[in-house]
Amino acid sequence: MQRSDDVFDYLDWLNGQVEAHAVGLPRNEDHVRTWQAILFAVDGRRMLVALDEVRAIVTPPRQVALPGAKPWVVGLANLRGELTGVFDLARFWFDRETPASRHSVVFLAKRAQASSAFLVDRSYGIRQVPYGEQRPLSASGHHAELDSLPGFDREVRLNDEWLPVLDFRGLLENDQFLNAVA
Repeated sequence: MQRSDDVFDYLDWLNGQVEAHAVGLPRNEDHVRTWQAILFAVDGRRMLVALDEVRAIVTPPRQVALPGAKPWVVGLANLRGELTGVFDLARFWFDRETPASRHSVVFLAKRAQASSAFLVDRSYGIRQVPYGEQRPLSASGHHAELDSLPGFDREVRLNDEWLPVLDFRGLLENDQFLNAVA
């Protein structure tokens, strides 16, 4: 550019140079809305639970057995200063005890009438699940046997795998679950 006495011409030229050489921000036009879930296993079966239903994930605590309780009631434990019922999900659904291992964890339910914790085989961590990739379990070819179990009503697609979603509220309000006396 030739030297000019007009400042506005110079600013206009400078603006053109900036626009010509600027690197734009990356565009992400295929943004997918997601929700967070915890991927875990019960009796070797992978499933999900919404992260906002879980208050904590802890190692299995020492518990006191409850005489006269059903076999899936593991006992009572002091978790975070609260007397908490601990329940074995594999024993409740599949009549198989969760094996004690270094991978076993307990999910402390967030919204429960009474403090409740659920023993599972292992947790694989938090996953981002896309909205809209879900269907009822009754329409499932993969997990139709879980449709009759308390706490399940849908499954979602995570990557290329359909996984059942556990609903703690549905489980805790189920009459079969509430009848914990042998």
